[in-house]
Amino acid sequence: MFSLKFNTSKLSQQQLLDIEKKFHQNLTLDMSLKLNVLSLNRTDLYAHALSLFVRSNVHKVLDLSVSQLLDFLIDVADKYTEAPYHTFYHAVDIVTILYYLCHDLNADMYLTDLDKSILLVAALCHDIGHPGFTNSFQINTKTELAGKYGETSTLETYSVHLTMELLSKHNTAHSHVVRDTIKDLILSTDMAYHSELIKQADQLVHLVEQARKSSSNKRKHSTSTTLMPPTTLSAESRTSLCRILLHAADISNMARPWVISKQWSDLIVQEFFSQGDEERKRKMTISPGMDREVCSQPSISLKFGQLILPYFESLVSLFSKSHVFVDFLVANRTRWERLDQQKQSPAPTITKTIRRVSSDIRATSTTVPTATTTTIAAATATAIKYKRIRLGFRTTLL
Repeated sequence: MFSLKFNTSKLSQQQLLDIEKKFHQNLTLDMSLKLNVLSLNRTDLYAHALSLFVRSNVHKVLDLSVSQLLDFLIDVADKYTEAPYHTFYHAVDIVTILYYLCHDLNADMYLTDLDKSILLVAALCHDIGHPGFTNSFQINTKTELAGKYGETSTLETYSVHLTMELLSKHNTAHSHVVRDTIKDLILSTDMAYHSELIKQADQLVHLVEQARKSSSNKRKHSTSTTLMPPTTLSAESRTSLCRILLHAADISNMARPWVISKQWSDLIVQEFFSQGDEERKRKMTISPGMDREVCSQPSISLKFGQLILPYFESLVSLFSKSHVFVDFLVANRTRWERLDQQKQSPAPTITKTIRRVSSDIRATSTTVPTATTTTIAAATATAIKYKRIRLGFRTTLL
């Protein structure tokens, strides 16, 4: 039976039993892009995340028992806020997509167990502590976070700080190399690195092609689309690959089955409009894409889909099976275009059921007014702002 050291008061014995039972069931469950973490209650979410980590041997690499790993997951979850979008549910969703990328698209053929463990820990913690307001908001309002963590990737740096504290608390991942790589990956989730990561993906394709040409005759004439074994990729190249995979998972909401994609869109738009409301209240200039009186959900979604399409097209060059993401992007674009056309009539007020992800993932309703038009300038800026724009793009990760 699972036993906890740090979180004994947070879960009842029955909840622990439920998690353990579900965990064992999940160990043999097939994963797919159709899995929707938003449909899980909190205990099932723990069981799901735990099973993905154990199936990837993270507990062995980090020298933790399964109970200790669960204890760590609970502590990570506790550090996430109840912002509409940037929650523990988002973190587990990204872990789920990464597991799919590694195991269904064969990334585990060229990443070591250590690489995968670092990648999954970074994914789980990449938005830890996110308050639901962007870096630019932190800087413009001179928040305590901006003052403490600087004006470059403020929230990512904060997430790194919280992650390192938890790793120390749980007495794991002591290696400087491991911690530095986790830090690197979390910082790379700053949307400011989007274009740079496309370049890294293209460079990696070139390296892989070179490796194929120098491989054995069997490899040279193979039709397999998997990359070479990890021994043919340097540690630096594997870290670059981890950045590429993590970013792909982090921006994949638009490239998922419609029902799942729409639910995540509802949440991010709710978070954007909440920031816009706060900026209006403070008589600030409202950030692009966050003014509910100007921007519409379809317009935001279409512009972001256009922004990320080249990234997933580059991913296809690494994994041919990843065309599934492009297929969903194209299909979802049609749905958003249809919704956008419906909003060309005089602006109505549409009541949407928006799922707020909290500890019990309860449903609430909110009224989202839309507008008939969006300026080209605002729409273009929206595409960049969609996830959360970061100031001060760095060419070298910390």
